Amino acid sequence: MKQVLLLFLAVLSFSLNAQVVVLHPVNIPSDQVQKFINVETNYSVKIAQEAVNNGDLAWWGLMQAFNAVEGEYNYMWVNVYKDIDAAVSPKSNWWNNSESVVGVKPEILLDGVSGAKADRRYFYQMRQQIDSGEPANFVVFNFATPDNAAKVLESNEKYVIPHFKKKMKSSGMKGWGAGTKIAPQGNEYSSFMTFDGFDTMSNLMKHLSGDGEAVKGFDWTKLEPMEFNSKYIFEVISSTSN
Repeated sequence: MKQVLLLFLAVLSFSLNAQVVVLHPVNIPSDQVQKFINVETNYSVKIAQEAVNNGDLAWWGLMQAFNAVEGEYNYMWVNVYKDIDAAVSPKSNWWNNSESVVGVKPEILLDGVSGAKADRRYFYQMRQQIDSGEPANFVVFNFATPDNAAKVLESNEKYVIPHFKKKMKSSGMKGWGAGTKIAPQGNEYSSFMTFDGFDTMSNLMKHLSGDGEAVKGFDWTKLEPMEFNSKYIFEVISSTSN
């Protein structure tokens, strides 16, 4: 019972004031990509930056999926809020301020981009994070449904985080984090997510192949067993600054 209580308290400490990451994939037809990128890099990022400056948003980024084929979700908006309250506040819909920030009404912001199909939004509460203080240019999102998320977080804290902190500079790793799903939930949805951010695609690919500097010398047998069911690579196209 004592071990269970200590484990619960450890997980609880991660959840207090934890950031909420909202992943929102979208499919943009190939003949509309240039229009879409123009809107996002010249308008959306400015509106998002205003929300960051006002404290309504912690970070925003537009990411392009690597190796996507026609019809798949090829871009993804990533919104980071300071906590759950901020993520569900009316102010979380920061794009509604487009007219006051960039002089364009929200309903016509993407009016010139036809055929865009957005997926639902996926809410994750970040439980663990390490940051180099420098932005990542490429990110891999890893999704899983572990049998015991609390034990995974515990082993991350004991083994993964100290190891990655030592290897960040030499590996090109710019950030790492682990989060648990808030919504949607169900058998068809992964309940757990980690991300690895890198400076170059080369360093990210080496990391995934098992040859990267970040994973050298790591004893994977120490970790709580968990099998990732999918991994997606993205390039950061545009983002806010802190």
